[in-house]
Amino acid sequence: MFALTSCLHPAQLWLVERDVPDDIPNNMPIEATELRSLPEEIDFSRRFMPDELTTFYFTPAYSTLNDAQRLRYNQLNALYFNEQTMFFEKTLARNVLGHFLARPMPGELKAGLQQFLDEEEKHTAMFQRLNRQCAPEFYARHDFYFIHVPPVAARMLDGISKCPQWFPFLLWLMHLQEERALFYGKAFLNSADSLEPHFVAVQRKHLADEIGHVRWDEALLDWVWPKASPLLRRINVQMLAWMMSEYFTTPKRTALRIMAALVKEFPALQPRYPEYCRQLRELGNNLVYRRSLYSPENVPITFKRFDAWPEFRLIVRAMPGYVPQGEQGR
Repeated sequence: MFALTSCLHPAQLWLVERDVPDDIPNNMPIEATELRSLPEEIDFSRRFMPDELTTFYFTPAYSTLNDAQRLRYNQLNALYFNEQTMFFEKTLARNVLGHFLARPMPGELKAGLQQFLDEEEKHTAMFQRLNRQCAPEFYARHDFYFIHVPPVAARMLDGISKCPQWFPFLLWLMHLQEERALFYGKAFLNSADSLEPHFVAVQRKHLADEIGHVRWDEALLDWVWPKASPLLRRINVQMLAWMMSEYFTTPKRTALRIMAALVKEFPALQPRYPEYCRQLRELGNNLVYRRSLYSPENVPITFKRFDAWPEFRLIVRAMPGYVPQGEQGR
């Protein structure tokens, strides 16, 4: 882990040191051979992730599934969870970090970002292997089965992610996802005894690296965001709010694809499929669900940073879990 002292102002440094969650050790021990020492076969009798991190768990219809159906829904959702991690690391991190690495910046920050990028590449390969091992019929030819990005949208995202100086909301999006990964990783470890060992092992490794990534996200934000004009910052917060509403806080396309895959494996569920889809869509109006996605419990560092910039009051509607400082209890 590189220190940040040479590239941060002292007022920024104390924020980084203070805001890293105290209950996550800085040097989490990881056995280098842990993944290689696991049994070769995936244990499909176990859940792949904590149920409470899945989407359908929040619907009334979830309780109507039998044990086998809940287990398989959990496993399908975990495959998507791995896809989402790969998508961010391949689509955003590679372009955004690559942009800054190609430009002058303090040497220690550049070295840290290079380490960040190298680790993201390793994570992508790790999740890719696990998904292929679990579902070769889904992933033999492609990395994404549940995530579908239309070609036009893919080109747009590729274009803006190569220009993060004009679209610094991408840095906030990366920070949100990296910090939430810490919370999710801890949830996996807290349930490790009941989860499939390969999924626990990759999350343990991912969590160990994400601790550093959150710090480098903060350093990069401190390098870029204050230099943006107030108008550019405001426009970017509006773009972030739209993206969160469209893709991250309201179940839409991917949630329905996961349910369709479950129904395909359990044809007896077909008559209820329209009802399942309706209940998933209704979660977009469920504040309990939406607040669970991004909250002071799972992204406290990001929310504290929002409080430092008045333009982030624009994001409350898209992220109801965020309550600006001074408005709590209203």
